[in-house]
Amino acid sequence: MVFTTNEVRSEPQSSIHSGLFQSEQILLIVGNPGETQGELHFYGVEEGDWKLLYPVVPVWFGRNGLIPEEQKREGDGFTPYGSFPIRRILGKDKRSIRNLEYTQIRKNDHWSDVTTSKHYNQLIRKKEKGAASLWNSSNYQLFIVIEHNTNPSIPGYGSMIFIHPWEETKPTSGCVGVKLVDLQEIIEQFDGAKNPYILIIPSQKSR
Repeated sequence: MVFTTNEVRSEPQSSIHSGLFQSEQILLIVGNPGETQGELHFYGVEEGDWKLLYPVVPVWFGRNGLIPEEQKREGDGFTPYGSFPIRRILGKDKRSIRNLEYTQIRKNDHWSDVTTSKHYNQLIRKKEKGAASLWNSSNYQLFIVIEHNTNPSIPGYGSMIFIHPWEETKPTSGCVGVKLVDLQEIIEQFDGAKNPYILIIPSQKSR
């Protein structure tokens, strides 16, 4: 499997990061436009060739499906598509991930989705009015930060976009939901030295 500029030409230019083409581990997440379910494919380079590293698994998107990253807005129910470097993983248990930042969640940890907060779309290691508790939700048992609107964080352009555990059979609020057991096994194979990326794209299949 080889990723070329031709394969992503239909994507908005601002949604494709040049680092994607140096990646040797990619979470490819594909869904049909307007639909709330898709598939996750985990590929990696082994012995010089792209290989599927884990069986394809189903995922859930936001209640309104996929939208280009630059059109994402707070509370719109869409999951942004584009390419995103995997830089941060958080969870409640102690764990070590090869060459990647892992943060163990504490009881007072929150993430702000309040557009008027100076900490909008940031991890806050204390309580803040209106911010979402990470400790009190099973969705944050283990999660990958989808680096949408994180550097910088522009108020109103979307926050708290993660790949997180999802045992429900319904859409999320905008994250990518996947079964916890699959998420755990995929994360165990991550290696930050391989410049892992998330690539979320709408399927080209006709509906």
